Order: sequence, then C-alpha cells, then structure tokens
Amino acid sequence: MNKIFINLIVITLLIIGCSSQNSESEKSTLEVISDSERVFIIDDFYSIGFKKNKSYDVAELEGASEALFGFWGVTKSESKTYEIRIYDSHQNAVSLGESFAKEVTGNDAIIKSSQSSWKEGLKDRRKSGGPRGSGDSGTFPRYGNYAIHGNVIMLCEGPEEIALENCWDLINNLSD
Repeated sequence: MNKIFINLIVITLLIIGCSSQNSESEKSTLEVISDSERVFIIDDFYSIGFKKNKSYDVAELEGASEALFGFWGVTKSESKTYEIRIYDSHQNAVSLGESFAKEVTGNDAIIKSSQSSWKEGLKDRRKSGGPRGSGDSGTFPRYGNYAIHGNVIMLCEGPEEIALENCWDLINNLSD
C-alpha cells in the first residue's frame, strides 16, 4: 500500500513538473516584436470587441496616425486595459515608436509628467493602489509590457510577467 501511494505521488509530481515546463517554454516563445503581412487599422480592433474609452492627440507622437485607450477581453470578466498606437508600417512602429513604448511600460515605467517624452494620455498609464495586502498605496504603472505586431504598438495591462501574455491574447484574436 505504501509503495502504491509513493508511486502515485512520484507520478503526480512528474506530471506537474512536465506541465509547468511546457508552460514556461510557451511563455518564452512570446515575442515583443513580430511582423505581419497585414497593415492593421483601428477597425480591426473594434471588430473583435475592443471598446474605446478615449482617443489621444498624436501630433507629438512621431509617425503615429492614431492612438487610443480602451479595454478588451475574450469575455467581459477577462477584460484588460490597452493602449493601441497605429503606425503606417512595421518599420515605423519599431523605429519611431518602440522607445516611447519602453519608456511607459514595466516596473520602472516613467509615469510622471515632468519626465515623460509623450504626455498625452499619461494619467491613463497610471493606476493607484498597491499589491493586495501589502498596505502600500501610491501610483503605479498600468502597463507591464508592450508588443509591436505589424504596424501596431500595444501597451498591455498587468505585471511585467503576464502583460506580454495579455498582448498576445489580443494579437491572436486579430486575423492576420
């Protein structure tokens, strides 16, 4: 009886270990920059249920034709916040827009007006509060990561480690 119980524990641990290795390898395949044959327009996002909260003036965001703040999720309960920036080409999204995306994403994101290169929508890139149960409160970056897919830059909500997954959830629902 003891041998059977020990064998069951070993098998269970092996299954859990293998499944977490697969999950880690899937995460590592998510790229921040990926090209697409397609040139996306904002209507492509609306067609999959993206809800616009507000549009931004892109006069000072070099190369961008459109930028907006909104939310999307496969289901309403899974909705996350995104900032979508449209460029005329993949090359321009990378060369003109990536530095702006890096600046406002991640744990070290610039969310103070005095330090930000593009101030439009800055208040939407911040959130108040703190980690649950920590007792900390303050202002924190909303977007943990970004993705550039084709001619689009997406700033994606969540901690750094899962925000890129949120970007790819959105990308995978766009039809290339």
